[in-house]
Amino acid sequence: MIVITKHPHPLERLVSRKMLFQGQALRCLLWLTGGSIMLCLMLMFGWLMASVLVDHGRLELTAAEFKQLQSTASPYEIPVGDEVIDNVELADRGILPAVWQARTCVCGKVLAAAHGRIQALQRNSSAVTFLAVMIGLTGALCAMMYSRGRTCAMREAVGITTAQRRAVHRQTLRLAPSALPDHRNGELRTLFSSDMDQLQEGLYYWTLRWAREPVKLILLAVLAIATGPIVAGSVMLLLLGSWLLIAWQKQQGRALRALGKSRAEEKLRLLAESLNTTRLVRGYGKEMEAFEDEQFQQHLAQLSQETTQWMRQDWVQRWGLTMLAAFVGGVVLMFVGNQILNPTRAFSLPSAILLILSIGCMHGPLRNLWNLPRDVADGARVSTRIENYLGRTPHVGQAVGAKFLQPMAKSLIFDNVVFEGSDHESLLNGCSFQVKAGTQVAVVSMDPWEARTVAHLLPRFIEPKSGQILIDGEDVAWVTLDSLRAEAIMVSARDPFFTGTVLENIRCGDTHYSLQDVTDAAKLTHAHNFILKLPLGYETVIGEHGEQLDPGQVFRLGLARAVLRDPALLIIEEPEEPMDEGAKSLLDDAYNRIRSGRTIIYLPHRMATLRRADEIIVLHKGQVAAMGNHAALVKSSSIYAHWEYSNFNTFRHKVEAKT
Repeated sequence: MIVITKHPHPLERLVSRKMLFQGQALRCLLWLTGGSIMLCLMLMFGWLMASVLVDHGRLELTAAEFKQLQSTASPYEIPVGDEVIDNVELADRGILPAVWQARTCVCGKVLAAAHGRIQALQRNSSAVTFLAVMIGLTGALCAMMYSRGRTCAMREAVGITTAQRRAVHRQTLRLAPSALPDHRNGELRTLFSSDMDQLQEGLYYWTLRWAREPVKLILLAVLAIATGPIVAGSVMLLLLGSWLLIAWQKQQGRALRALGKSRAEEKLRLLAESLNTTRLVRGYGKEMEAFEDEQFQQHLAQLSQETTQWMRQDWVQRWGLTMLAAFVGGVVLMFVGNQILNPTRAFSLPSAILLILSIGCMHGPLRNLWNLPRDVADGARVSTRIENYLGRTPHVGQAVGAKFLQPMAKSLIFDNVVFEGSDHESLLNGCSFQVKAGTQVAVVSMDPWEARTVAHLLPRFIEPKSGQILIDGEDVAWVTLDSLRAEAIMVSARDPFFTGTVLENIRCGDTHYSLQDVTDAAKLTHAHNFILKLPLGYETVIGEHGEQLDPGQVFRLGLARAVLRDPALLIIEEPEEPMDEGAKSLLDDAYNRIRSGRTIIYLPHRMATLRRADEIIVLHKGQVAAMGNHAALVKSSSIYAHWEYSNFNTFRHKVEAKT
């Protein structure tokens, strides 16, 4: 048994047709339906206006027809007493001719009742005034309801896009933070910003058109058929077939134009290549010059031919479609005109006008539904990318039955750790070393990402491919993430601050810490003094849209944020930007204050930090190349000496400039 399943459109998974009957989408549907009803009423009033202007309220009836009129509309006296006559002529009767014509329609009784109860519709002048007012009123209501419907559609799109942004943000946190080189970081920022705008636009059109166009088409089709089922049905079938043919031909034409332009651009690239062969042509003499000129002329002729060909095809298609549209329009006018002139059919000029206007108003909804896949294509692609991103499995997860990690008291061990970047580049390849608790260790590498990988592995922001990282003999892969990240905190000069007060940025949302706790941490890292100099002290807003701080101040605030939580293991990546002597002195004193009782791992960018370290671990090609203090490594390790020269030698910038 073969089961054929139809995959839903990407946007339909976000806004299904069932959702059109919920929340803002339901309000959108109701407002747009009301607007479509107002549009049909406006066309109806226009039809009645045309009837008054064309017929002048005059109606000629036989005696039998007059008796029938008496039963469907307001009673009228026969102009010539009580004698039986063959014909009755009624003049200046407002919309009465339209009432008589619509007597067999569903709306006939409604029109008859309106004519009988509303005196303004019983005389020509008052009927014209009344109908003009109603046309203006229904038109205004139609515009207002459509506007409210579009607003509800936009609110629905904004609501769904906001939910998607929230889901992407939550998924980003689940997938583990990483500052390692990854091209997906840029893609993620694009997905969160400009791509979400495209998704919002696609959702707006998707919701708006599915809520408005089907209902509008149905109401307009009913209104058109009410003018005369046979005539309206024939005209609509003819126009629908022609419209579908023209729309399909336009679609094919766009594909042919794209193909023609692609071929022309290919020839143009070949021509552009000749601009880069000047030296070669001149160097090989006249024979080469003649050969190159022949090639150039050949490609130029092909470019001209390709361009002319696709332009001719485009012109022929446009001319053909114009002629087809003109022919179909002529056939429709001829058919409708004959129906008006046919005395056996009750099809008047006002009815023909209503029919043509109704069908004309159907063109917009048909075009919008036909072009909907193309108009929401960008949003659909973004929706698919979001769905794929939300479906990713986090690389770092908490193991079932994970243990609580106690503060580090003995040692940190890297045991044959292997890590590969997103492009499968080996950053660590069997890296092994040991750090004693309570010591200060610096990690350096020719490739800075190797040292950063070590720093990011400690709090498990990333996961090694193989090997173990042990804290006091406990594999960090088998401890709870909360307990690990409470005891192993990383401070980087590249860590951003969110837009908020200084107090909020140091607390990071944990109100368990009092203002006194925050102040003590800031004093410990020499951040307190410059905080007090800010306009509002600890209540000063900082971040991208707040007060701007220099790199040294930003770094000391980051230290205060970490020290507030009193971790046993502190990983510090120093700022690369140069600092003045005062800031350096404050930072050195801050290091002295915070080192007591904890292990510190530096990713240094200052010579003073290298000299401070009890031990320096030198990484090269993913492995430990050397270990020791600064004085010993300068003499014993050529790799470290080269790294030290590349980063701290006074003349390195002059050498780089010359090379």
